[in-house]
Amino acid sequence: MFSRTQRQKQAPSEENPFVLSFSDLMASLLAIFILALIVTMLELQKRKEELLREQEKIKITLVELIGSLQEIQTIQTSIASALDGVSQRERSLTAMLEGIQKDLKERGVEVIVAENGSVLRIPERGLSFALGKYDIPPAFEPNASAIGEALAHALEQETNRRMLDTVFIEGHTDAVQNTREMGNWGLSTYRAISLWNYWTLKPGNLARMKEFHNLPSNSEQRPRPLISVSGYAETRSTHSLEIAAAMKPDRPEDRRIDIRFTLAASEKKHLGDLQTDLKAMKAKTDALIQRLKQSNGNEP
Repeated sequence: MFSRTQRQKQAPSEENPFVLSFSDLMASLLAIFILALIVTMLELQKRKEELLREQEKIKITLVELIGSLQEIQTIQTSIASALDGVSQRERSLTAMLEGIQKDLKERGVEVIVAENGSVLRIPERGLSFALGKYDIPPAFEPNASAIGEALAHALEQETNRRMLDTVFIEGHTDAVQNTREMGNWGLSTYRAISLWNYWTLKPGNLARMKEFHNLPSNSEQRPRPLISVSGYAETRSTHSLEIAAAMKPDRPEDRRIDIRFTLAASEKKHLGDLQTDLKAMKAKTDALIQRLKQSNGNEP
């Protein structure tokens, strides 16, 4: 009787111990799951914020890139306009020289438009000098007069003078060394002076050429005499350096006169502006490429 009662009181201690352990395990797993979920949500929120920041950076970068591209486009337009202007002025200069060439052809005198349409070259059969001499040979005086008349006619037109800075009468020699009057440098210069004096002093039928002045587009610049003279000795042969070196020094075709036309200072300024624009566009392009590399993470 006593022993059975004792066994009944001890019965609760014999419940299954795995029931409590399983509940604790599930609670722990749930807690871990919730913690992992919270961590994941925090990571997602962090990533979302990072993505928003990256998106904002991309927007800022895109705005900067568009701005840079627009600046490059503006510079390209300026360059295209400048190139078109330069090309037009060069074409105008060439057209003027071809007009002089045509005029002289009608007068029976041949000249050559050389060096990209900036030089009138008088060949040997049109005007040449005796060895070591600078006076205009009598046989070539009619041609010298015709060349001066055609040149004066072209330069009397204001549109032509407006685009020019200087018209150089250039004297040249062959490779035979002159021992008098400052050598070949002096000889070549005297040849240019001789033609100028023939036009303006003796006989001086074209003395009006002394009154030709350039017409600067800048009001701060004063007009200057348009025509000048220069001498180049044998340094600018009609032949290449290699060919000239293999030829005899006595070359009548190099004892000549060239007439060189240079664009006005304002036209040169356009070329300077063009160079500035090209440098600016290169700088903008380099900065744009660098920015794109940084955006892609290719460079720090």
